[in-house]
Amino acid sequence: MVSMPNFEQLKEVCGSNEFKDCFKFVFAQDESENYGLMAKIADLCNGIRQKSSKFADLIEEGQCISHFDATACVGLECLEKAQARNAEILEALVGALELASAARDEKRQHVMLMDVRD
Repeated sequence: MVSMPNFEQLKEVCGSNEFKDCFKFVFAQDESENYGLMAKIADLCNGIRQKSSKFADLIEEGQCISHFDATACVGLECLEKAQARNAEILEALVGALELASAARDEKRQHVMLMDVRD
């Protein structure tokens, strides 16, 4: 017989000798981790949105004083660049959130497929 140490370990962890139960266990664990990832990404997105709002307020106020102060002018330019970079980061995180959401739906289908095979 072929040695299958990974499946033997998985059978032990999930408490079943049935392959379908092992696969359901793997997909359920993976789905749970995916929820945690999505929550973490959503928190990061919210933090960047809050920071962007603050930066927008600073930029608006800074435009009033930057005409009179060279340091303020340079600082404002840097703030605007940082704001643009934050928008790019947010866009990337939203893309990752969409990808994780699609993966979640896919994993649910995998679990349902294992249930159908019962």
